[in-house]
Amino acid sequence: MKKTLLFLSFFIFLFHFSQVITAQNNDTTTFKPSVQFGAFLQMQGVFTQDRPQSPLLDSGRGWATQLQIWRARFMAGAKLTEKTSVFMQSEILSPIGFVDDTLKKIQEPKLIILDAQAEHKVSDNFLIYAGMQLTGVNRQGMQSPVTLMGLEFGWYQYPYNLFQNQALQNNFGRDLGVSFRGYVLNERLEIRGGIFRGRAVTKYSNLRANLRLNYNFLDIEKEHYYSGTNLGEKEILAVGAGVDIQDDYLNIAADVFADVTVGEGALTAQLGYMYLSGGDNTKNLKSFTPLVPNQNILFGEVGYYFSNLKLQPYIKYEAQNMNVSDNQYILNPNRIANNSFASNPTSQSKQNFNNVFSESRVGAGINYYINNFNCNLKLQYEQIFYGRFNGSNTETKSGGEVKLQLTCFLFK
Repeated sequence: MKKTLLFLSFFIFLFHFSQVITAQNNDTTTFKPSVQFGAFLQMQGVFTQDRPQSPLLDSGRGWATQLQIWRARFMAGAKLTEKTSVFMQSEILSPIGFVDDTLKKIQEPKLIILDAQAEHKVSDNFLIYAGMQLTGVNRQGMQSPVTLMGLEFGWYQYPYNLFQNQALQNNFGRDLGVSFRGYVLNERLEIRGGIFRGRAVTKYSNLRANLRLNYNFLDIEKEHYYSGTNLGEKEILAVGAGVDIQDDYLNIAADVFADVTVGEGALTAQLGYMYLSGGDNTKNLKSFTPLVPNQNILFGEVGYYFSNLKLQPYIKYEAQNMNVSDNQYILNPNRIANNSFASNPTSQSKQNFNNVFSESRVGAGINYYINNFNCNLKLQYEQIFYGRFNGSNTETKSGGEVKLQLTCFLFK
């Protein structure tokens, strides 16, 4: 029923705005197609403290060092008509310089197509997109990586949505589909929705659909990607909520974002919540049930931009808290692969599962904007809390991580 209502709402909204009649353009100047090119480069040093799963290895914990090219994107955009444009960008499949668990150092860049989408502007307040595009219903996961306040996206903001071997079979949070973006109530209420391929067990698999609402109380946001911070250039106070569904999979999100001038600088803060579930379907073992345990995800960050110093210190917190059901416990492949878990779901065995597969992060950082978003330097420290077995019981352990990142960006 919920899926039917969501699809129906999507098509009603799409039909309504497709009927908008815009005023004729009296400008007799001949339109000429144009192109834009750009690049986005992030290089970083990463120092990670070992997080052993066995207590016997605690005494030998060390700090691993990585020097990486984290992102290397090439971007191209073209305006084909006054209302139609296309955008494409590539990305490296793995960080260059990354040393994996087999001690292999990745040197050869492997480029993939990250985004490949067409945009049609039906009116100033309604746009349609088609192709490979970023999808989701939480604000932080739909922000541009160029304007993030934190050094990186929240660790749990693309749950089961990041790689092709995960439950939703996406590619860095991208999926193939058709979506729209529209504005009503004096452009203060934004409505986004889309239909995507999602998980495809067979070619007959149902499609994925999502819908998001975002309301701005101060300045209006009409950019395709949300901003993570505006460095005092805008006054934003927004609340949003969304739902993402496919078969038994459900993602419900809610968030609030503030970016306002305070004194000589700007205060940026955001708080987000998501509830995820793979359902409780035992009839189809290829369903989402064994892949997405019931869970709650929290994300929060607060920072202040000192405009005269071009510095922005911030603090952040995020957590992924599991609450597995009986059937999700029985079918979960990660539990089955771990011989420490009992085969039958009891309150204790499920609690052990929740403790081992839940995780949280507490961090702080400081950004130096050499030239705003075109060139900046970020330093961040995080303490990562994870669960593990200690004998027949579970416990929480933590390890540190330090990252120093240089960002260079240009698109024009």
